[in-house]
Amino acid sequence: MTDYDATAHISEEVQRAAYAAPSAIFVAVVGTGLIGWLLNIVMVLCSGPLADLPGPSGMSFFQIMFLRIGKTGTLILWVFVCFTAFAVVQTALQATARTLYAISRDHGLPDRGVFGTVNTKTKTPLYAVWMITFICVLPGLLDLASPIAANAIFALTTVALDLSYVVPIACRRIFRNHPDVHFQPGPFYMPGALGWAANIICVTWTLFIAIILCFPTYLPTTAQTMNYASVIFGGVLTLALTWYILDAHKYYKGPQGN
Repeated sequence: MTDYDATAHISEEVQRAAYAAPSAIFVAVVGTGLIGWLLNIVMVLCSGPLADLPGPSGMSFFQIMFLRIGKTGTLILWVFVCFTAFAVVQTALQATARTLYAISRDHGLPDRGVFGTVNTKTKTPLYAVWMITFICVLPGLLDLASPIAANAIFALTTVALDLSYVVPIACRRIFRNHPDVHFQPGPFYMPGALGWAANIICVTWTLFIAIILCFPTYLPTTAQTMNYASVIFGGVLTLALTWYILDAHKYYKGPQGN
């Protein structure tokens, strides 16, 4: 279950986004939730003695497959696992490039709008795509020098992504009566107490998960097993807020339409 929220990142490009985007998100979340739940049940039933995991490969999923369907069957199925991982990476690349393009277009970066331009031939933000591709390669190279630093960056991705969804939901409720807020309910809007309950549960659960994901995964905790996701997240957030207060607030006025 990962990247099932990718449909949210292309809502500006689809027709009838008010209907299409929420429908796609609902189908993606329910579909991946059911399939993931069934997969976990199957893996638990087939896991065997927990003492044998994660096995020589270091991957419990791979080891369970190896124990149940043998080497040949595991390698054949693992090809599809690799294809799935590749597809997930492509959707994440698309979503991240789209985010970089939008922030640059809205003057939220000190790049003079370079990454917010669309190529006239391909009709795509090529500069944003190539920059994100280059940045995504760096953690892989970093793993060769310091696996600890690379793992910290990988652990940070889930925390940062989940918390990014908390911000608009919380702001929607906190600033609901602000004079500059002109909220127009869409076709999937939950009114009254139902909407409040959904938002509160969402924010509370996401904050809880974000805290859990910052915990170390091994005991006793050492410099090698420490989870540095919270440190990196706090550092990036501090730098971003400092830059916004000192300079970016002069020209960044929030999201803009294409």
